[in-house]
Amino acid sequence: MKPSIKMASVFALSALLSACQNDETPAENAPEASAVTVTQVTLLAPTSGDLTIDTLAATELPPVNGNRGGVSFSAPITSAAQLVAPTQLEQSSSDQYWRTVSGAELNKGIMLAVSQSDSVIRVAPRGDASSGTLQHSPAISPDQLRLYKVNKQNVDKSASMIQSMSDPQAMATAGIADDSSALRLSKQATPGVYQLQVVRPLGANDSYLVNVKEKGSPYRLALSAPKRLSSQAPKLAFDLRLSNSDIDLSPTATLKQSDGRYHRLAVVKQGDNWQAQLPDELAMPVSNLGLSEIQVDVETRVNGLPLIRTVKTAFKQYVPAAKLADEASIYWQDSKPTQAVFDLQVASPGRYQVSAVLVGTDAQGKQANILRAETAQWLDADGQVSLSFDAEQLKASGLGAPYAIKALELKDQSQMARLSYLGEAASL
Repeated sequence: MKPSIKMASVFALSALLSACQNDETPAENAPEASAVTVTQVTLLAPTSGDLTIDTLAATELPPVNGNRGGVSFSAPITSAAQLVAPTQLEQSSSDQYWRTVSGAELNKGIMLAVSQSDSVIRVAPRGDASSGTLQHSPAISPDQLRLYKVNKQNVDKSASMIQSMSDPQAMATAGIADDSSALRLSKQATPGVYQLQVVRPLGANDSYLVNVKEKGSPYRLALSAPKRLSSQAPKLAFDLRLSNSDIDLSPTATLKQSDGRYHRLAVVKQGDNWQAQLPDELAMPVSNLGLSEIQVDVETRVNGLPLIRTVKTAFKQYVPAAKLADEASIYWQDSKPTQAVFDLQVASPGRYQVSAVLVGTDAQGKQANILRAETAQWLDADGQVSLSFDAEQLKASGLGAPYAIKALELKDQSQMARLSYLGEAASL
């Protein structure tokens, strides 16, 4: 090879190496991402409307959700969306009542109180499994029913106080498919006591639900009771009011648990409220599925006339199987929160879900929502759960420090129960 060719080759190789070195130089000089830092925050004290767990308890019931896989995500939410605390009370009112009666009682005739002329009486057959097999009582055709007014303990059978009737087929067409029949009171009917009786005798042990609906009655019984009840609570407190009346009430209460069992409860008055005692053996249902129900019955007299009302509402019975510790670890990068790690104290293995809203501050110093983060995982014992805050979502919000965590919620997916909620959880 000639010397000139050798020199050209060496020059080309040198240039190529120099080019490679020049390509790497910008990468070496690029600014590195800031290091991750961790700070500790103490969760704020609960305020009115928050839900808390004090004493932990273990449950032996099979989990509703036994999935052991973890999931975690965050999603932006409307900046001005209101973060509403879960309601703690369930409220319902009633202008009707229910009675379960036997065929023998209907053969003899049962007494019903009616406070409103425009009332409807419905009679539905019920099943009985006391023999070990389900025995369904026969439906009653409405033309086999008679309704008589009772005057001073005397039953006036000169006329049946029925204006119209609906048989089981008509009731099914109206969406009530339980083989029930219905009677509408005559326009001549006046408030008072009535006797309901069957013409054709029924089996003595047959069972029926009698429902008296007094549409338009001025007397409605209103019930306010908790939507959730801990297994650690021996009593269920409730508020009871009868509209257009200030008379003292003497209610009775029945607990229908989610597994279908019924239990009569002792009721006592505490100040302006009532409390239903839950015996230890009835403290919890035998399944985590479904809701329990409290039914309250009142029999009284208003303006000299008898009045009966039944009102009920559903609630969730749960075991306080886990709670969040008082402190959390916040991870930061480039002065922005990337993650919140919570210690979870666990009394029973289960699948636990934690969610919260990350809040930032705009240029005017006003707080606004950025995103909602959620995570769920199975824990056999005390452990940690993490909420990740998506950097792109945070950047897109245009919000900055100071940050805060709000609407911090802990749920037990094994029980399908909400355990705790903090509206104002932490300032970061």
